[in-house]
Amino acid sequence: MKDIELLAPVGSFEALKAAVQNGANAVYLGGKDFSARASANNFDREELRQAVMYAHIRDVEVFVTANTLIKQNEIHDFVEYAKFLYDINVDAIILQDVGMAKLIKSMLPDFELHASTQMVAHSLEDVRYLESIGFDRVVLAREVNVEEIKYICDNCKADIEVFVHGALCVCYSGQCLMSSMIGNRSGNRGRCAQPCRQKYELIDVHSGEIINNSGDYLLSPRDLNTIEEIDKIMDAGVHSLKIEGRMKKPEYVATVVDGYRKAVDEYRATNKLKVSDETISDLYTIFNRKFTKGLLLGEVGKDVMNSEIPNNQGLYIGKVLDCNKRTKRLKIMLENTLKKGDGINLGGGTIGRIIKNGDIHTVGHKGELIELDFIGEAKRGQVVFKTSDSELTDRVQATFTQEKELVKSDIDAKVTIKLGQNPILTLSDKKGSSATIEGDKIVEPAMKVALSQEKVETQMQKLGNTPYKLRNLEIILDDNASLPVSIINQMRRDCIEILDKQRIKIKNRNYKNKIVKYNPAKVSRESSENIAVKVKNLEQLEAVLEFNNIDIIYYEDANTLQEALNMGIKFSKNISYSAPRIIRNQEYKQLDKAKETGVNSIQVGNWGALDYFKGKNLNIDYYLNAFNSETMNHFKEAGATNICLSQELNIYEIKETLKYTDLQTEAVVYGYTPLMITEYCPMGVIVRDCKKDKRASICKQSTYALKDFKEEQYRISQDVFCRSTIYNSKVTCMLDNLYELNEIGINTFRLDFTIEDGQTVKKIIEAYQEVINNDYKLGVKATKLYNELDDLGVTAGHYYRGVE
Repeated sequence: MKDIELLAPVGSFEALKAAVQNGANAVYLGGKDFSARASANNFDREELRQAVMYAHIRDVEVFVTANTLIKQNEIHDFVEYAKFLYDINVDAIILQDVGMAKLIKSMLPDFELHASTQMVAHSLEDVRYLESIGFDRVVLAREVNVEEIKYICDNCKADIEVFVHGALCVCYSGQCLMSSMIGNRSGNRGRCAQPCRQKYELIDVHSGEIINNSGDYLLSPRDLNTIEEIDKIMDAGVHSLKIEGRMKKPEYVATVVDGYRKAVDEYRATNKLKVSDETISDLYTIFNRKFTKGLLLGEVGKDVMNSEIPNNQGLYIGKVLDCNKRTKRLKIMLENTLKKGDGINLGGGTIGRIIKNGDIHTVGHKGELIELDFIGEAKRGQVVFKTSDSELTDRVQATFTQEKELVKSDIDAKVTIKLGQNPILTLSDKKGSSATIEGDKIVEPAMKVALSQEKVETQMQKLGNTPYKLRNLEIILDDNASLPVSIINQMRRDCIEILDKQRIKIKNRNYKNKIVKYNPAKVSRESSENIAVKVKNLEQLEAVLEFNNIDIIYYEDANTLQEALNMGIKFSKNISYSAPRIIRNQEYKQLDKAKETGVNSIQVGNWGALDYFKGKNLNIDYYLNAFNSETMNHFKEAGATNICLSQELNIYEIKETLKYTDLQTEAVVYGYTPLMITEYCPMGVIVRDCKKDKRASICKQSTYALKDFKEEQYRISQDVFCRSTIYNSKVTCMLDNLYELNEIGINTFRLDFTIEDGQTVKKIIEAYQEVINNDYKLGVKATKLYNELDDLGVTAGHYYRGVE
């Protein structure tokens, strides 16, 4: 069986200790800069240094998250930060920004790079592409199932890491703009406001009817828990089992790591998986939003979601049988253990006493009828959950608060004690670190009792509360030799201290003395005023083809692509196929027919498609998150002729970025921005309990929308692979500000059409063409359109605000 790494989340030094002392093989944590959990209690530079020392001495690797998109004016600081991490012996850096990955690989070739789940790797093609540009490990998207994982692991060289426990995103990570567009807090910059945990109603946009459902939190996923089928994930060939939770308390880290450590070790030792009831109860108690085995292990639809509660639910312990306000007692038939000091979801506070048949106890067990002192409101039949467990808390806190070394590494020792020479001790570990020390007293002949092998061994075994245990001991001892025990003890202590320092260092790092600087060269850009349009169907395409001055046409529907190409030929227009941004392993076969049409221009939105459509005229969509010139220039090297910038950059950031690249650049100036793409379909689950077993024509009609507490409506549609896209409630419209985009170097203005009919498409194109032809002044058509859109809700996106 492949070596398995248990990877733990760390948001504080206590959490680091909790992870290490409960058996994590590696930890991931963030610094104060460039971390995708900006609100976590991240480590400052000295704390990072101390964290690496603590972990490495205990044989645990440290990966630092720098998995945000990097703005042009941050690159210099980012490079300096990466070099700092390299120099303090961080094992690997976790990245989202492909430009920064290429930059670090060019400057520090032996720095291990991990592709964050924010990079949306969801196919073998994605993984192979990321391998080819220098990533040593790829963290797969949480939507990938175990069969796909096995196929990827069997056919790639990179280490594969998958999430096995913790919170889930409803959207593919790295593809969510909902928090960004609604609240100006970008998930791609580590500041997600979790709009998926808010209340929504599903409505029919035509009738206004609210669709019945069993809860308000329609986008809130359950928490992932795979411990009872962790064997399937291990057998798939993954290298790293990743626990989510850098925002969680150390008690959570300790509990989850301990549970998975036991399960993994049991399966490795016996080839049988056995997870105790206590472990399961502990995982439920410490934190859950209901559990799911996730898309990872085949659960879909409502089995992945929890529309009832967006935060910790706890462990189910029973239902209220009676609430007596006069006696102030709550009666429960227990389904799980409840103890004095535990917390429940009713009333707040902790349990003071447990009453059974009138007698006071400190614990109640499953199957027992108990009463609790209770002040408050509770209804018969109301479910009761244990939200904290005093015994569990005490037990796990002891692992990281008492400074005890619970997990020890094997070391070997060689002791040489020869007459007339100074004694020598060498300690070494299995990773090649070693330390040697010479005693400060010459070995003399014994006057009475000679030093024995047993005595030397006894002193060497006294490793106490160090993170080591002795595996092999070699003793070379002359007959009749004498040496004070105090000398041996001092040598042991001093040698361990030296060994600690050796274990902190990563061997064979060749660039620690290298000075790295970022000095990009400015370039000149050609000015142009092109118009690109993106359409979803033949009706929209037909409307577009009536216009002469459209430079690029992107067409999304693979099923009608041949017909679209034929229409383009009729009008002497070149049609570019816009490939889906999510293309899973088996789905590439469905794109073969797109290749077979002979289409020579492709718009791509994921890594695998770059190689799959290699040799074609490639246009990069904004789904690949081009945030800086390094990323843009990477795509140019990969053969791209055109790129659409991230929709999270403001005008000033775009201007700065374009100083350092001459790649043709698009900006979206009209359209309903896709906020999320998700395997979960609110329509399929709430409207007709679909499990993707049937396609319905209504799915493609964008008939439904999510409505939030502000009465904003977010339309939903589905793609060719039955994935849901949720669109912004307001349309991005830059009619009155096109001149600013042209002035800063944008070559192409792009209009994205989604829910518009043919007539609306014509009206919008006419308005934009009027502005361009009228020296960027609003004419009659543009003014009329802008007023109509303004009544529906208009936004300038991030062009004038950007993201932090």
